[in-house]
Amino acid sequence: MAVHNFLVLVLVSLLLAGCAGSGVRAAEPSPAMLPDERPLAKTLVYDCNGFEFTGRLGPGEMALWLPDRYVVLSQVRSASGSKYQEGDIEFWSKGDEAMLTIGTEQYFNCVLVPHRVPWEDARRRGVNFRAVGNEPGWILEIQQGRHLLFVADYGMRRVAAPDPGEQVRDGTRSWHAVTDSADLRVEVLQETCADTMSGEEFPSRVTATLDGVVLRGCGRDLDYPWE
Repeated sequence: MAVHNFLVLVLVSLLLAGCAGSGVRAAEPSPAMLPDERPLAKTLVYDCNGFEFTGRLGPGEMALWLPDRYVVLSQVRSASGSKYQEGDIEFWSKGDEAMLTIGTEQYFNCVLVPHRVPWEDARRRGVNFRAVGNEPGWILEIQQGRHLLFVADYGMRRVAAPDPGEQVRDGTRSWHAVTDSADLRVEVLQETCADTMSGEEFPSRVTATLDGVVLRGCGRDLDYPWE
């Protein structure tokens, strides 16, 4: 029995030595398609050294609103990070790094711009005009032919009304919406306006009067070129 066990050990050793010298290597790992670490269904705004675009993630895909088109990219395998591609358009990101390729053009150093997200999200939803004000904080969104939405007192009060139609007089645009619970007047003057908190400049000065209370802020028109 001892001799039999010894012979078995010798045979196993020879087989292992043969495998080690055969030159066979383990297969290299193929590029993976890892889940994107960024939250799904969230609007993202990127600035690539002055080239700005908007994105939105979905399961296995990423929608892009580029300056001249709208396109949905599918996630593809990547040696590292997350990559999305459709035709000659490719987006890649890993951590804080991101890069966009459109045909022969490459845009490097793409960084997130969080303060632009509410504006681009509103544009994506078809809002035509948006304004903000401070102390107390308020937001106005106008979707022509559909509705006015006014959020006041840092979100504590919301007024939604059908669009009453824009009136223009002496260069001032105005809207007057009346609901069962609110009387809202909006005046927009095409004049440079600086946000009182961020200092950001806007092309329009806005006055909103809600039930007799006057609120002032800044705003801008939002075009939707992807239709």
